[in-house]
Order: sequence, then C-alpha cells, then structure tokens
Amino acid sequence: MLVNYIGEVSRELFSDVWPNIAKDESPITYVTNGIHTCTWLAPNIKDLFNEYLPAYWQDKIHLNSTWEKIDSIPDEKLWAEHFVRKEKLIKVIKQNVTERFVSSGSGYEYIGELVSDLNPEALTIGFARRFATYKRATLLFKDISRLTQILNNEKRPVQIVFAGKAHPADKEGKDFIKHIHEVSLMPQFKGKIFILENYNINMARYLVSGVDVWLNNPRRPMEASGTSGEKAAVNGVINFSVLDGWWEEGYDGSNGWSIGTNAEYDCNEEQDKADSNSLYNILENKIIPMYYNKDRNGVSKEWLRYMKNSIRTTGGQYSTSRMITDYVNTLYMPLCNLREQYFNDIDNVSKFAQWKKKIKKNWNNIVITQDRNVDNARLVAGSQITVNCEVQLNDIDEDSTDVQVYFGQILESGTVKSVYTQTMDKVGEKKEDNKYYYEKTLDLSTGGNFGYTFRVMPKHEMLTEPENLNLVKWITK
Repeated sequence: MLVNYIGEVSRELFSDVWPNIAKDESPITYVTNGIHTCTWLAPNIKDLFNEYLPAYWQDKIHLNSTWEKIDSIPDEKLWAEHFVRKEKLIKVIKQNVTERFVSSGSGYEYIGELVSDLNPEALTIGFARRFATYKRATLLFKDISRLTQILNNEKRPVQIVFAGKAHPADKEGKDFIKHIHEVSLMPQFKGKIFILENYNINMARYLVSGVDVWLNNPRRPMEASGTSGEKAAVNGVINFSVLDGWWEEGYDGSNGWSIGTNAEYDCNEEQDKADSNSLYNILENKIIPMYYNKDRNGVSKEWLRYMKNSIRTTGGQYSTSRMITDYVNTLYMPLCNLREQYFNDIDNVSKFAQWKKKIKKNWNNIVITQDRNVDNARLVAGSQITVNCEVQLNDIDEDSTDVQVYFGQILESGTVKSVYTQTMDKVGEKKEDNKYYYEKTLDLSTGGNFGYTFRVMPKHEMLTEPENLNLVKWITK
C-alpha cells in the first residue's frame, strides 16, 4: 500500500478550489509516476532478471509477486553484474572529464591526476538531475571540512559524480554547477568529486546503473516525483534521499536511507543545516561501514540485502506498468462505467442537469439543528458517544442528501487531529415539514478531547464526487 503523500501535497495545493471543506477532503487524487523499466534497466541486469524472475516477467512488471524471486539471485552474481556497470561508468567518467579538460587547454598530465585514482572498488555516489535550486545540489558541501574527512579515508575511499543541466535562464542553477566544479578542483577533492558535461539520456543510463548510491536531497516538499531514483532502484542502486516525492512512499527502512526528518523549520538555512548533518551522519555511520564490511569474496552481505530489497520493493510499484494500471482502475474505468451506465442516455443527462440546477438554487435553505447532544468532552479510548441532529430540507429531496457527522480529536493547540466523517442513520421524519431526524453512535479508538459537528452533502448516482459541486451545508444553529 502506497503512502498517500503525493496526494496530500496535491490536495494542499488545490485547497482553495473547495473552500467549504477541509483540504484533505478535496476530490484531488493522485497517481505516482513510474518508469519504463526495460528502457532504464541495464542489459546485463536485465539478463540476470530473465534468468531468475518468473517467465514472461516483463508482461507482469506491476505485480509485486513478480519481484519476489529477486532474493534467489546469488549475492556474488548480482554484485558481479553490478560491478560490470561500475566499470563501464568509470570509463564514461574518464572520457567525459578528459574531453572537457582537453577542450579547455589542460595538459594530459594534469588530467591524469584527476582521473587516475577512479576506482570501481570504491563506494561511488551519484547525483544527476536538473539543477533546479530546490534540488540543493550543493548540500553535500555544507561542511567542507567534514566532507574532506569522509572522502580522504584511504582504507574506505568514496567518490562522487555529479551530472545535470540548469535552465538557461536559471542563474542560481548554473551557479550550483560552477560551485561543484570549483569544489572538485580543490586539492583534497581532486580525483574524488567529478561533474560531467552534456548530461543526456545515454549518460543517465550509465549513472543510474553504475553508481552504488543514488543521492537526492530536495527541499521538502518541493519534489514532484523524483523518477531518477526509481531508475536507479530497479538496477540495484540504493537510494539515499530526503523523504519527499516517490521516496516518501517507497522507503521502508530496509531498501535505502532517508535524509533528515519531516520537521518544519523557521527558515531554509535551518533545514539545510539539519539535513546536511543527517547526510554526513548516515554516510559516516551507516552507508560507508556497510559497504566496506566485505567478506573474503569481496561482497558485503548486508549491502547486497539492501540492493535486493531496493529492487524487490520498487521494481513493480514504480513502473509505468503499475502507473497505467492505477490510471485505468482508479480514474478511467470508473468514468467509462459511469458514462456507459448513465450518460449515454440524453434523458438521464437532462434530468441530472435539472437536478443540479434545483439543488444549487435551494441548497442554502437547508437548516441543521443540534438535537439532544452533549458538549465536546474528554473521552477515553474505546468509548462510545451517540449524537443526534435535525435537518430541515425545505425544497430538496431527502434522497439528494447525505447527512454526516464530522468529528475528531482536539489538540491542546486547538487544531483538530484524525478527522472522521460518517453518514448518519435516519431515525425519524416529519414529511409534512420536510424534517428528518438522524442519529449516529461513534466508536472512539483513541482517547482525549473530542469534538463533532454536522453537515449535509449532495448525493446523486451520476455525481462522481460530492465535493465537486462545492455545496456543503454545515450546522447553522
């Protein structure tokens, strides 16, 4: 089950469109982006999948069951194929750096100093994407002295490769690239930090399959999705990312690492400091020790476990196949079925239009009255409370309404947490006055201060979402 994080952000962005309901009730849904798996899967990794995954696995990529056999791949075999990708990436880095410095007039002796220490055995971290400012490409350089210590341990070498482009009009993004270039030429970072020119799809294929760790540290909650991390994950590259975009959904604690927390900060500088400290701590205490905890065959069992978890938990969930399945099942087919059932008949459409016109005209005439209720109270977990209300509909049919109780826990700050909405049961009526009486018994799963209110929402079989009409009648007295 995906965490509904992207939907939460989307509803926040569109909350002003439906001012009469809470932002988390707006009828904005979401479908998380996915990648075209076989486009981004390295050929030798694909061959490995062909050998160990179920037959015709490419026809059922979106199924989690398809990826369960990842654990059957021998560690040494998966590492050997990943190492092939690292060696190919090292060649790409050497060629790109050499061509760039030759074109700028540098001598081959100087270029050799830069690339001669590139080592496929070393822990290799990749950062490649658009150099938009919110991506914080230079966050890794927040504490130069600390980074110097991390990258200059001869027994546990680390190398970092950057690639990407900034929009021509984005001066700050271009300044990021310039800064990375300047840092890469500092004496302590020569041959350890690289930035590649002419970033394109071909280069991206080498990067997402050839590094060991995929670094992503956007400023929350600015990440739209972050599909580069999905491309890396299916190749066995382990994500190291801020919990934003797809990684907020995909991270489970055993398939990668998270940077920082979801805490709110007073300013960007505070967030950058906290996230950079988290980044360094995890590198020093988790990632680097795990990578270099190798057996006599040169394989880190724990690292391979993370690699396999990365592939198994993300391969299906973050594929285009799953994305299209979600679009079809949650959006397209319900609309197609609604059209087939109701909207092919012009008489139904005409009646529906008349219904909407009538309900909009008379909606404000609804009167909700609280009936035989207790005030908001402090209750213990497991308590039950029965609430009642009276609704006078006036010129609106009873069948066109859904009477609801809206309740939740009230925090000391005055905000409401864990809001729930339930349709109430009709327990009486005075049809001559168009009055109806409703009741609902609420089961409270948690204790604390609880509050409730009542509202009426429109209801019709041809209405896709009751919120779409922006008609919500709250209790008036």
